[in-house]
Amino acid sequence: MQVPAVVDALKTYAHTISSFGLRQYRYDEPVDTASFLLMPSPYLPYSAVIQRTVTDLLLWDRAYWYVTRRTFDNFPAEIQVMRVEDVSDLSSTRTTGVDANAYPPVDPFYWLGMPVPVRDVIKFFGDGLGGWLSVGGTAINTAAALEAATLNYSEYPMPTVVLKNTGADLPAAQVDALLDAWEEARTNRASAYLNSSIDAKAMGWSARDLALVEARNESAIQIARIANLDPTWVGAAVAGSSMVYSNRVDLFRQLLDISLRPVMDNITHRLSMPDITPRGHAVRFDTTGFLRGNAADLAALVAQLVPLGVLTAEEGRAVMDLTTLGLTPTSLPQLGG
Repeated sequence: MQVPAVVDALKTYAHTISSFGLRQYRYDEPVDTASFLLMPSPYLPYSAVIQRTVTDLLLWDRAYWYVTRRTFDNFPAEIQVMRVEDVSDLSSTRTTGVDANAYPPVDPFYWLGMPVPVRDVIKFFGDGLGGWLSVGGTAINTAAALEAATLNYSEYPMPTVVLKNTGADLPAAQVDALLDAWEEARTNRASAYLNSSIDAKAMGWSARDLALVEARNESAIQIARIANLDPTWVGAAVAGSSMVYSNRVDLFRQLLDISLRPVMDNITHRLSMPDITPRGHAVRFDTTGFLRGNAADLAALVAQLVPLGVLTAEEGRAVMDLTTLGLTPTSLPQLGG
């Protein structure tokens, strides 16, 4: 977590996905969403629950919820997030004789050192590759080493000049005075004067020689590849690329379809299983707001669809997110102008 690119990648996933609300459907028709999906935990807000779940899925390839209360028909009503670091899951640590994908797991869970009933643990499965800490361990360690090197250079820059005396040795006091005079003179002017017995010699590496800026940028690009993200999302610069308004919408669509969607499906498909949601019901993230266009485009769309009867006036206000302003859809195009 000391690597900025890793933190940026995690925030891109966790913060974005946690901004999407969970919605419930029955045979693809929307129904009232269960209160459990709107507020899973009595201790953490919805966004915090999803952020912690997504973070564990990405880093460790698994995440856990512990069911603390159930409804009258035995579906989960409240949960607590079990961080992976606090869980001992034998099915995920053994390498022989255990199917790690079996559900319910064949071995009990231990949470904070205490056994917990298997039936009360909701385990979310990742893509099976082991998580970023496994498949990206080398790249993350390299990035961490570059951060440490940058910190070390900023705190203790290596000497770039050595003064060599070719004459008689000088007493320590005179050496200190000479060095102080040299450093003070360099703060006033770049040029220096040396007599016949003193020679200046460059030594060590400069910041340019270390190429820390370029190395850190390349390391961030590698982190983006591991995270399946465009380098833009981790602040990495790629030669020949630029971010303009015309391709911003495409970038958001690519982020949702290629990067976020698989992680979101790992969560919603698990929440749609019959031990959590009644049969025939499905859970999905609501991503409509994420890809909403600009106000002028939406106003033009509403102005076309309302007269055709595709949208009602109330639905038009909802699309524009203007439900409380008392505006009619026919006036929306004028707002854009």
